[in-house]
Amino acid sequence: MTRLPVGRLLCLAAWCLLVPVAVGAQAPPEMGWLGVSISEVNEELAERLGSIFGPAAGTGVQVVDVLKGGPAEAAGLERGDVIVRVDAQPIWDVRQLQRVVRAQPISTRVVLSVLRGTSRVSVPVTVGRMPLAAKAQLAGERLGFVVREVEDTAGGRSQAPVRVVIVFVDPDSPASRAGLQPQDTIVRVNDQPVQDLEGFARALWGSQKSATLVVERRGASSPLSVTLPIPG
Repeated sequence: MTRLPVGRLLCLAAWCLLVPVAVGAQAPPEMGWLGVSISEVNEELAERLGSIFGPAAGTGVQVVDVLKGGPAEAAGLERGDVIVRVDAQPIWDVRQLQRVVRAQPISTRVVLSVLRGTSRVSVPVTVGRMPLAAKAQLAGERLGFVVREVEDTAGGRSQAPVRVVIVFVDPDSPASRAGLQPQDTIVRVNDQPVQDLEGFARALWGSQKSATLVVERRGASSPLSVTLPIPG
């Protein structure tokens, strides 16, 4: 998952181990999931935390939202909490928290040290299994785009009941440089048909150095093919 600028949200995920399979597509890695949206601690919040908890308390990761039904909600994590430690590991920023959580196997119990209001609290949480939709988003984020599964009411060429549609393209990304656009429908990845999010995630996670996407675009007379380098 890529690091987003301050103020943009992330779904916190932890992946375990990539297991190759003997077909063209590869199963997406099993990923742990906390079920929170998070952001960096901004300067104003850092100053407030420092005034309450001391100068060393101006770092961590802020919980912007707690997703309904996720492990974080079950554990009692709250919007506005600032995560400063996972077990014995201090947390400085979003990327570090991602790395720490990614190292935890699914169903592992970890204790989050949290600054909440004027109190320090410990929140035990069990790392859950990431939903398929979030796995697909992570696969696309590597290349700079976000996808969504939508019902195919337009009768596209794929004839599938649902379509995987690009809904956002980061302007400074491999996807943008390759010419992908919002509203493009992804129909194939590396010669693997894409009819739903599971097929998309399988095909893209199996990519090594590059990924070739075939997309349908409104107004185009035929599908378009683009090749994107996979970031190292």
